[in-house]
Amino acid sequence: METGAARAAVVLSANALPAALHRQSRVTISSPATSFPKCSLQLLSSSSSELHSESYRLNASPISKSRSSRKAGPVSASASSGHHGPAGTRDHKHDEQHGSSSPSTSSSSSSSFSASSQHRVPHPVSAGATKGPGSASIAEDKEKASANISVGALMNEAERNDVNFAWEALMRWGKFWRVKETEHAPEETTKVVIFGGGAFGTALAHMLARNNADLDVVILHRFEEDCKNINELHCNSACHPGIILPDNVRATTDPKEAITGAQYAIHAIPVQPSAAFLKSIAAYVPPTLPILCVSKGLELGTMEMMTQVIPRGLGNPRQPVVILSGPTFAVEIIRELPTALVAASKDLALAKRAQHLLASKTLRVNTSTDVVGVEMAGALKNVLAIAAGMVEGMQLGNNCMAALVAQGCSEIRWLTEKMGAKPTTLAGLSGTGDIMLTCFVSLSRNRTVGVRLGSGEKLEDILASMSQVAEGVATSGAVIALARKYRVQMPVLTAVARILEGKLEPKEAVMELMSLPQVEEK
Repeated sequence: METGAARAAVVLSANALPAALHRQSRVTISSPATSFPKCSLQLLSSSSSELHSESYRLNASPISKSRSSRKAGPVSASASSGHHGPAGTRDHKHDEQHGSSSPSTSSSSSSSFSASSQHRVPHPVSAGATKGPGSASIAEDKEKASANISVGALMNEAERNDVNFAWEALMRWGKFWRVKETEHAPEETTKVVIFGGGAFGTALAHMLARNNADLDVVILHRFEEDCKNINELHCNSACHPGIILPDNVRATTDPKEAITGAQYAIHAIPVQPSAAFLKSIAAYVPPTLPILCVSKGLELGTMEMMTQVIPRGLGNPRQPVVILSGPTFAVEIIRELPTALVAASKDLALAKRAQHLLASKTLRVNTSTDVVGVEMAGALKNVLAIAAGMVEGMQLGNNCMAALVAQGCSEIRWLTEKMGAKPTTLAGLSGTGDIMLTCFVSLSRNRTVGVRLGSGEKLEDILASMSQVAEGVATSGAVIALARKYRVQMPVLTAVARILEGKLEPKEAVMELMSLPQVEEK
């Protein structure tokens, strides 16, 4: 129980407690329904900052009947009433014979016993206070305290056992009275590395640097020319033309320089090349470096989520990973428009650290431990957005759009629940929020792919003309396999996969979906 300069002394008392020794905190454990003596555990501290100077009272759980048969010590001549053992300890055997022990005392106030109770343990009294009826001499108590009488000299074996029992009870229930330490503020972050200098990576670099002018934000980029533009011109014109980056944002192609000394890493590399990229930098990544991942999708071939890809790529199964997901467009983040997302990790404390790092006046960050729900919703909504874009491209109307998206949401929920996700996650930012943004807003890359497919363009031509990756194209390849694995009917999302594989035309897919059996909604 020792904390810092604190030391513990156990003092047995019957009718009076020793006077307070300098700054102290007292815990009284009493149970009139049981037979062990009233005892006071005085926690004496030389540092008032470590313990409060308040008194707490905790009723210990009843002990076994065998304890009630123990005999007390000889009667003390100094007792003013009743029979007492050594040092004024009450003789409970005498109480039992005369019926003076009252179980009703246990229902008295937690701050003090009732005035009429025979089992009263008064608080320390000041030097000028009047002695109450049945109490021992205050002067004697002071003499005992000043003489530093040992506990063993005041108790017989049975009483020592009772004190030990009370101490064990106190330790078990200590969480109810122990002074709680003030929660420390998260450690100051001095450096963050961002893997990838694309639209989202650059937007997060801009946001972090704007929030903290002393923070060193380093972008690990593939291209030397882009690094030069960021370092000298303070802009990334390839992704965000016209946006000036803060001076504390810099870029490099050297992974060792970028990672060394960083407290956090933000992974903004597309899903499919992520494993190879991580293997190339694994030698420089500390095993405890938290990786905050904004990439959404499933790895083609393995069907793995990024929480699986990242540890495998770095060769460290215990690498801390946080998934960042929600309705977020990079262009709006870098313009500092109000945005909200979710930080998900099985380690809630780690998710809260990510929240503390990212949250600002324009960015709201919620936390979650439902990693599967957050990550799968973020991956599958990209596939659904392609379907929504096809409806737009074929000009099938708003009714069709709404029906298709509703069906797609149900399919995502069916699959993720089978995988262990919480239904509430799908109703939050990473589920409904991200689906609405991606399916209905023209800024969505995946929706754009769908619109162009619905208009009759070939997938190869669409992808060749895009400067950024549409993750839903690759993720759709895992949908059919997941539907089979978990035995879930997913007609909308599997139709998208078949269209992207060239096995089905968009118009044929519409006819198939409209001919599905009509069901009763439950």
